[in-house]
Amino acid sequence: MEILSNLSVYLSNPRTSLNNKLLKICSTIKSAIPECDRVGIWLFCSDYSEMFSLICLDEYGKQTMGEHLLASDFKDYFSHIIENEFLVASDARNNDVSKCFNKGYFDVHNIHSLLDVTFKKDFVPLGIICCERTGDQVEWQTADIKTLKKIAVKASLFISDNVSETYSSKSKENIINILSE
Repeated sequence: MEILSNLSVYLSNPRTSLNNKLLKICSTIKSAIPECDRVGIWLFCSDYSEMFSLICLDEYGKQTMGEHLLASDFKDYFSHIIENEFLVASDARNNDVSKCFNKGYFDVHNIHSLLDVTFKKDFVPLGIICCERTGDQVEWQTADIKTLKKIAVKASLFISDNVSETYSSKSKENIINILSE
């Protein structure tokens, strides 16, 4: 798959900024999975009590970062994604696992479908790559799921080597500042 090769080459370039590499992961996912119009890369805190957005590329191409979600507010989702490493929720607002996001996240961002996969370091979940559909629902296809898993493996190597080291030595606010540079 040429898209994976191009992503690998881009991520391996030491002269490319961390933010641009995260942006490339998001834009690659959006182009490889056309029904996905919003992509986020989230990092768990070390005790899994929350996760925060390293980057989000929304349906308008706007880039944001720093949003955070607490496990205490979204228990079903956190438990599921950490244990199962994957969630396919074409009807996210009625899915038993993801409906906890209806108030405070789905309503704010007009999200109707969710396709999420964890990325890891040393076989331990480090964060999540979220594919989202805004405005209406989409039925995620087997090809979408396979593509996201393949991209997540490539992204995992880069993110685990670069971001987890930063996170272990800096606060989430400092990471956001680094990404903003």
